[in-house]
Amino acid sequence: MTARTFGRFAAVVSALGIASVVLRAQPEPPRPFPVVPAENLPRLKLPDAPAPVPVVPAQVPVVPAAPVEDPAVEPAQFTQPVALDKQGVAVLPRPVADPPPPVVRVQVRVPADSAPGDDIKYVLTVTNSSSADAHRVTVRNPIPEGVESVVKAAPQYDKAADEAKQLRWSLGTLKAGQSKTIELYLKPKADAKEVKNLAYVQFEHGEATVTRIARPGLKVTRAAPKQSVKDESFTVRVLVENTGRVAAEKVKLVESLTDTAHVEAVTTGAKRTQPERNQWQWELGTLMPGQRKVVEFKVNPQQAGEALGTTVVTADKGVLEKAEGRTQVLVPGLSVRLDGPKGVVNPGESARYEITVRNTGTLPSTNVKVTGTVPADTRPTMKTEGGHVYRDAIVWVVPKLEPGEAVSVRYGLKATTTGRRVVAASAADARKSRDSQELATVFQGTAALVWEQVPDPAALAKGRTGTLTVRVRNSGGEDARNVRLEVELPAEEAAFVQATPNVRPDGNRVLFGPEVVPPGGQREFTITYRAERSGQAWFRFRLSADSLGDRPLTTEKSVEITGGG
Repeated sequence: MTARTFGRFAAVVSALGIASVVLRAQPEPPRPFPVVPAENLPRLKLPDAPAPVPVVPAQVPVVPAAPVEDPAVEPAQFTQPVALDKQGVAVLPRPVADPPPPVVRVQVRVPADSAPGDDIKYVLTVTNSSSADAHRVTVRNPIPEGVESVVKAAPQYDKAADEAKQLRWSLGTLKAGQSKTIELYLKPKADAKEVKNLAYVQFEHGEATVTRIARPGLKVTRAAPKQSVKDESFTVRVLVENTGRVAAEKVKLVESLTDTAHVEAVTTGAKRTQPERNQWQWELGTLMPGQRKVVEFKVNPQQAGEALGTTVVTADKGVLEKAEGRTQVLVPGLSVRLDGPKGVVNPGESARYEITVRNTGTLPSTNVKVTGTVPADTRPTMKTEGGHVYRDAIVWVVPKLEPGEAVSVRYGLKATTTGRRVVAASAADARKSRDSQELATVFQGTAALVWEQVPDPAALAKGRTGTLTVRVRNSGGEDARNVRLEVELPAEEAAFVQATPNVRPDGNRVLFGPEVVPPGGQREFTITYRAERSGQAWFRFRLSADSLGDRPLTTEKSVEITGGG
């Protein structure tokens, strides 16, 4: 072996020796506390799966400190309050996730071997390997047997009465991921064979919880119409809601109503508290936080005015809430006034009537139908705008009448016969409110004469005979008295031959009557004449009667006469 080779071998052996010393200087890791795997632990019976229990690994024994109030302690709430899901079903309390716990460990580095008389250097590294802050971190190192004295420490340990037995460092708060290092120098005794040292770390970790002490909060909402109509039912809806964070037990709803109102329960479970009072009660049981219940009932007001309702909701723990509602009860009402002739209606005259309709209620009337009758043997002679004439009545429609408002309509009637006629006026609205009034009128009847003149033929030859026929008909309801017909023949063109009924002419005039024509009757008068000269022959007719007064009926008819002159 050459000197160079031997030198290299010696260097390798020396290096291996140094590495052996360094490796042996690494302390044997302490045995961890026995930990049962999480999957072998029995599961807690909770509504939802709880967060897994964190397992804190430890390299050295950890001594828990006594609980101390600290503002830096992480708050936690172990259960959530009861709530309602979208379907209104109460969800029971369930665990919530705890804040992350801190994990702090201490690592000690020291040579495995040391020469006699040399100081032993210990390096203590305290590390927070979690995501949470660790508070009041303390490192404790008892002075082991075989140590003569403490040479020095950096940082300096705390002054304490027992510092001759153990050293203590108060590190305060160790932030998440932070580490701190302590260097400790111990001088072993001269006869010491080995030095066994133990270093401990301890810290505080706590969870703060808050439980609020509060009574249940009940909210009562009462919904009812502001206005209603007498004898028409309306619905009242009462909503009871627990707005607090604790359950409300033995919830009871009591409804007191006006004595004149009739109550019909819609929500089951209603009972009347006292026979002589209009008071009703529902037992609602327990209301969880956020839960609500609805009570409905119908009210039929029997009297106009104001329907008052008071809702009182009570529960255990002295809970009491109250709500009131007022509904104005309106009444429909119509009045009809009919004005007409006070005395006898003269023959040929028209009787005029006025119908006045007024809304006497407190509720607007809509689609008001106003009707005036037309008795038999009468006929309308006039009406105000908007009236529709039917066989036996005239009808007007008023879209709306406000309370206190009135409307008037007018129409006229004429009768052809003498007699007493009863005219009725009525009004009705969409709610079937109705009123009517009648009025009797005495009509003096009159005759109504209608006549026609028929020359036959309309043209004839000279020397021939023709006829003139006059028909008088009474279409009225009374006798046509003193009916007189006068026919004047053209003196040169026609000569009188005879007349039916038989009358004697007075010159070229022929007079019939007086006659009486009964109602619906007819009289016929005929004159036979002879054509005397060709040309246009004009015949003049005049009809008079008592019913015509001083206005007789007159007309002319012509006949063409042909032939030699």
